[in-house]
Amino acid sequence: MRMVEREGYKGNTGLLSRYLLIVFMVGVLAFPGGWGCANIIPPGGGPIDSLPPQPVAALPKDSALRVDLLQSKFTLQFDEFIELKNATEQVIISPYPAKNPLIESKLKTLSVKFKDTLLPNTTYTIDFGNAVADINEGNIQKNFTYVFSTGNHIDSNHLSGRVLTAETGKVDSTLWAVLYSKQEDSTISKENPRYVARVNGKGYFRFDRLPPGQFYLYALKDADGNKRYNQPIESIAFLNQPLLLPADSLSPILYAFATEKEKKPVKPKTADKTKDDKLSYQSNLTGGNFDLLDTLTLTFPRKITNVNRELIRMTEDSIEKNKNFELVYDSLESRLKLITAFKPGTSCKLYLNKGFAADSAGRITAKNDTLRFRVKEEKEYGSLRIRFNNLNFSNKPVLLFYQNESIRHRVALNKNEFYARLFRPGNYQLALLYDTNGNETWDAGDFFANPKKQPEIVHAIEKECSVKENWDNELEINLFTPTP
Repeated sequence: MRMVEREGYKGNTGLLSRYLLIVFMVGVLAFPGGWGCANIIPPGGGPIDSLPPQPVAALPKDSALRVDLLQSKFTLQFDEFIELKNATEQVIISPYPAKNPLIESKLKTLSVKFKDTLLPNTTYTIDFGNAVADINEGNIQKNFTYVFSTGNHIDSNHLSGRVLTAETGKVDSTLWAVLYSKQEDSTISKENPRYVARVNGKGYFRFDRLPPGQFYLYALKDADGNKRYNQPIESIAFLNQPLLLPADSLSPILYAFATEKEKKPVKPKTADKTKDDKLSYQSNLTGGNFDLLDTLTLTFPRKITNVNRELIRMTEDSIEKNKNFELVYDSLESRLKLITAFKPGTSCKLYLNKGFAADSAGRITAKNDTLRFRVKEEKEYGSLRIRFNNLNFSNKPVLLFYQNESIRHRVALNKNEFYARLFRPGNYQLALLYDTNGNETWDAGDFFANPKKQPEIVHAIEKECSVKENWDNELEINLFTPTP
């Protein structure tokens, strides 16, 4: 038995060896690089989906006519799973419904359910804006619109225009353009608009598929989300005359304003628990330098009630010669201005002796102080010449210089050229205020006045003004005169 077993085992070993040799040869042919460690490559997921969801069906179909007035639910099918993003802000339905419809998405279906009975012989447009996106990659079906009509045709009139902020001449894309079919002033406060359109990032708006008729055009800052004008801090713009469609093909420019500024919340003042009776102040000196174009000013935290002129002295250069100056209080009586003619490049000292000022709380300056400063030289400024073409002086133009959205300088223009021999170096944004009442300050309009009052207009100038020190800076500007 053992012999037989050994011979049988031996025979099986030969067969096994031939089998292993065949496997080895197959492996060599399949892997010519040898039997090294395998490189594990993850399976590819295919190309990334970059296409937005596409509509494939609708009920009723897009651009359907003679839709039943009792039809309340509208469904749209897409070729992939979708989701809605910011539907409340993005979706606009025209004519504007009295009650907000219910807008939902589920899997590949988008539904809009009206809560009002549809109007007869009316073209409806549902503008989804950028609300529809695929659920996986977030690709947006931009400016997607669905249209139907309860009448025998789709209206084809349109109206476009632009809205600018009257006080700055800039665009506010949070505004809405709205159309009413009634003229009463109270309508815009009590009733929903007939049609609504977005204002884009460049200030433009467009109404499509409008019926023929007379309309009143406005733009609103929708602070409370009801598309109505009912707060004086809300911005409004209006056209003086109604528009008749399809006869009027003009593209009007509206200028938005707020009758009142929005008041920022005031933090309650904390009780002063210190018993410090010292009066502090700050000067407008920067780094020990005095701006030759400025006025030397001391600012106090409270109203100043008393200043002792005898305890204030100013000298120029090293000779310590007293310099004459005039003391002036501003309207707030918390600033003290020292007015004098400074010589460029000189060094000055301002001696402020103990008790030179007292405020309304009885605090006094408690110690002697000396402010040392250098008056800047003329070469640290630049000259500036700006030439205007097509400047209309009947609008009483005032040139405004902005930095960081704050007005740094303003000057009324009475000729086509502005020139300053010394101007502070820096980059400025320019604008023209059309100052109809001549007070050199922008004034808001009044929608409820009789007659209605348009705001004064500020025309923003696209060219930036760059002033280099010790340089003759020149700029030429071509203008057009905007009209409300």
